[in-house]
Amino acid sequence: MLSWEKPAFDQPFELWREEGVLHLVLAKGAHVHVKHMKEFIRLVAAMDRSGHAPVMMEYPEHVVVDERARALLRRVCGAHGHPVALFASHFTSRAQAELFKHVERPAFPFRVFIVREAAFRWARERRQLAALLHPVQGDR
Repeated sequence: MLSWEKPAFDQPFELWREEGVLHLVLAKGAHVHVKHMKEFIRLVAAMDRSGHAPVMMEYPEHVVVDERARALLRRVCGAHGHPVALFASHFTSRAQAELFKHVERPAFPFRVFIVREAAFRWARERRQLAALLHPVQGDR
């Protein structure tokens, strides 16, 4: 009989790249601490050396992001932040995202969506814009 095993990396999120967009999915009920935010920022930098790929974040209900983790994100991404399309289908998640948008006033492009497809479309549009503004030099 197979038994459940704790994931190898103790992170409350999954991150992958698809069509030039970085997808970040937070676990339902996740509590994001500074150590998680540091790992997220490190992984994004490793997955996107250009620094221009948009991030599509899925923010489910009951997620809590520590104030210190938000401050770290604000500080690190303020200078050269990726555009973020935040998909939140649950009312309280949307309220938290809108509060972040209006109170924290991120320096990077940030939009909140209630429809996943609309968020992904906006993220791909940001990717196309970045490709026009920052063309890749040579083969990578």
